[in-house]
Amino acid sequence: MNMPEINGKDDAPRKVTRIEAKLLTPDTWTDFEAFFTRYHGVRGGCWCTFHLCSSSDFTRMTKDERREYHRRRVLEGRASGLLLYDRGEAIAWCQFGKAQDFERNNRNRAYKALALPESLAPDWRITCLFVDRSYRRRGLMSALMKQTLKAIAARGGGIVEVFPHIQPENTRPAYTGTIRLYEKLGFEQVAQLGKSTLLMRKVI
Repeated sequence: MNMPEINGKDDAPRKVTRIEAKLLTPDTWTDFEAFFTRYHGVRGGCWCTFHLCSSSDFTRMTKDERREYHRRRVLEGRASGLLLYDRGEAIAWCQFGKAQDFERNNRNRAYKALALPESLAPDWRITCLFVDRSYRRRGLMSALMKQTLKAIAARGGGIVEVFPHIQPENTRPAYTGTIRLYEKLGFEQVAQLGKSTLLMRKVI
């Protein structure tokens, strides 16, 4: 998947040229691994496993074990996501997948309390977004989301859920995406989950 040049405010060290999007597969795992290694696994060594396992399993695993856990899931076809590349190097990441693949979301008490009918059960979830520090403030988060939504549509589409933080922007990392970003992409607010999270949805 190729994208045209992204124009934006040039206030970062790296100039954005032509961006390419690739799905996370066994063939692109090494690109994902190299990208996350530059940031020590991102967010304290999460390796984007936080939503893929239970709280107890996440806490129990070491950083290396989280990386291996994610790698195994990719090799087994049980983990998915999308990478953006610039000049052959991965520079942005979005984790998405079938709703049932994200154990932590399924167990969330506030979410379960919504008691959504089967007809409104989600098909997909987008849980994490991360952009290389040198490429931020260039519109890449929006480009990353648009490519992810295209990938979901290509797989049949359906109800897509996201979980942005409610706090004002810049007070917390935007690794879940921002309310403003999702609203621009057509997501609608559904319910507040706890004190800090908003459930939003879009049908593709």
